[in-house]
Amino acid sequence: MKTMTERKDDIDLDLFFAAAREDDPAPSTDFMARMEAQALAALPEPAPRRSLWSHLMSAVGGWPGVAGLAAACAAGVWIGVVSPDGINTLFLLQDNALGTIGVDPLSGFDLAMMEG
Repeated sequence: MKTMTERKDDIDLDLFFAAAREDDPAPSTDFMARMEAQALAALPEPAPRRSLWSHLMSAVGGWPGVAGLAAACAAGVWIGVVSPDGINTLFLLQDNALGTIGVDPLSGFDLAMMEG
């Protein structure tokens, strides 16, 4: 019994779809071997492994960055060990007054937060 929406063309298509479901074509082994060879040829070459030192060098910026870090480290060690007298005159308070140059190492907020 046909419904109003079912047409003769639909029945013909159903026959074709049923025939297509019965026939399950598998690709040939030759085709699959050629496809695999093409896929392997299209893969990119793996990147060469880099050492930890080369990663650090690129993160810092190369030799200019390493030279700047070495200079800053040397200056920090030198200032920490030698402790020039000029720094003492800038930042040490003498008799509850500012130093001779007038640089206050503590801000108003720091003084407000101090106890006592």
